[in-house]
Amino acid sequence: MSEKQSNKQQSEPLRLKEQAGNSPESSRRRLLKGTMAIPVIMTLHSGAALARTSNLVGPTQDINSAAKVDPGGDLYCVHPGSDGDISTIPVDLGTSPTATVNPIKAADGRTPDLQAQATACQNGDGIMVSATAWTSVQPKLSSISTITT
Repeated sequence: MSEKQSNKQQSEPLRLKEQAGNSPESSRRRLLKGTMAIPVIMTLHSGAALARTSNLVGPTQDINSAAKVDPGGDLYCVHPGSDGDISTIPVDLGTSPTATVNPIKAADGRTPDLQAQATACQNGDGIMVSATAWTSVQPKLSSISTITT
């Protein structure tokens, strides 16, 4: 190995240290900061996951956007379980909510009277939920029944 090559090898580690500009102490601190952030990031929960496990739901007053048996069909009326609370917003459905369908028909006898169904739902301590909210509420229901007259 020539003297020139030897000097080059000796000066290379020094140049790398100068480029880094960091002492071993600050490199260690940077490493520790990075490793502490990973567990924190991994324990964050998404809002969607929380919504799927929560029994809190916002009622809707809009009969057009409320959940229906079929498009253009009767309204679902959701009733909180015994440990639920309908007096709060969002409504706590409790652990075993139920749903009913009250097939009140309009004067023509064929089409649903959605306004009358909504009123009956509210008078029966139930709430209407949007079609979107229905997708997360439905799997938690203990029963869905149809009111017959």
